[in-house]
Amino acid sequence: MAQHSEPAEDTAYDVVICGAGVGGLTLAAVLGRQGRRVLLVEKQRRFRMMHKGELIQPSSLTVLDELGLLPHLYAAGALKVNALACRTADGADLVTLDYGLITGAYRHGLVQSYKDMLDTLADRLGPTVTFWRGTRVEDLIRDDTGRITGVSLNREGTPCRVAAVLTVACDGHASKLRHAAGIQVAMHRYDHQLVGFEIEKAPPLGSDMNAHLTRHGLRALFELPGDRARLYVQIPVGSFREVGRAGVAGWTEGILRTMPAFDAIAEPLRDCLDTVQVLSAWRFVAPRWSRPGFALLGDAAHCVHPMVGQGMNSAIGDAWALGSELAQEPAWGHPLGPAEVDDALRRYEAVRRPRLEFVSRLSHNLATLLTTTSRTGRLLRPSLLRRNQSNVRLRRHITQNVAGLTAQPFRARDWISASGLLPRPSGRPLPARAEEIRP
Repeated sequence: MAQHSEPAEDTAYDVVICGAGVGGLTLAAVLGRQGRRVLLVEKQRRFRMMHKGELIQPSSLTVLDELGLLPHLYAAGALKVNALACRTADGADLVTLDYGLITGAYRHGLVQSYKDMLDTLADRLGPTVTFWRGTRVEDLIRDDTGRITGVSLNREGTPCRVAAVLTVACDGHASKLRHAAGIQVAMHRYDHQLVGFEIEKAPPLGSDMNAHLTRHGLRALFELPGDRARLYVQIPVGSFREVGRAGVAGWTEGILRTMPAFDAIAEPLRDCLDTVQVLSAWRFVAPRWSRPGFALLGDAAHCVHPMVGQGMNSAIGDAWALGSELAQEPAWGHPLGPAEVDDALRRYEAVRRPRLEFVSRLSHNLATLLTTTSRTGRLLRPSLLRRNQSNVRLRRHITQNVAGLTAQPFRARDWISASGLLPRPSGRPLPARAEEIRP
């Protein structure tokens, strides 16, 4: 990429954050609480409705609570989620990951539309955070040693340069800044996409997020605030091009014919076909997350399957971890120094990159189980899931990991137990709350 050579005067900040997704906004909020001088830049002039990142996991609720944002999310209508339920096409239960099984301050998730969540965060960044919308990042700026010392920008058609002790790339899985920093990733694309719908005037759907597992793939349905619902339908990569906008109505009728569990949403779905969006799924973890004066965060650092909000929640965790490492450096109101920043970046990467390698494996394994359309997978999956509905220990283990509270891989005994080769306690009723479970 060519760097601008305009003689514009540098504007200095402690940190410049490039990208106002949930990760960038959370980091800006964290650093704003520390009194850091932060510039947050976003190429879009306004947040658009996007079908992604609706589920806020318990680990993220702890972060948002620390930032004083939970009351505002509730005020914006966020709904509690009690469980992640796997069901058949006609709605019969297979297995449920119940948040009541976990330990910690929060034994539920929250559901909110991604746009509404971004708006809530953006309205509460603090007085030391400057937010420039409609601003494109053109390139990184380096000093004579190669250290990254800021960015060149195009702010609504006007070029400018911004100096910062730390530049953070939050610009998504195809990160322009990651490439500019010389960090290469091997991206793996899943063999399916998700077609999403925003359903208005939806009937009450309960407090579970429902994943219906069918011979054609995953169909996920759950309630959103404001009498809305979200529907995701798994399709092979590229197959929606054959449908096109003109064919959405007929294609949707075919989905409804195979999904008795969707009878209650059939009419409102037919009225919302113009809300359709198609999402691709990618997987990678960058081999390194930092350079001197530069860090990756969120999808720029890692990309996981969009299963139960793992990507969004990981970005929130990244932001909290990076902010926590920077908080160990000079006190509020004091400028950050390059050496202190680079020490913080090394600690941040050492903590978060192994964690995301685990999350990537977890998300991939769950996605493989729930999205397989192979004959063998479809035949084995229902009995495997039903058999483990009574395995409280295993379900709690998985739910704790999905909730972001632990990163505990399966041991050999867990795999054997899940396969049904080990006996498990029977006759014990499913506890209503996690307090009833003893480790």
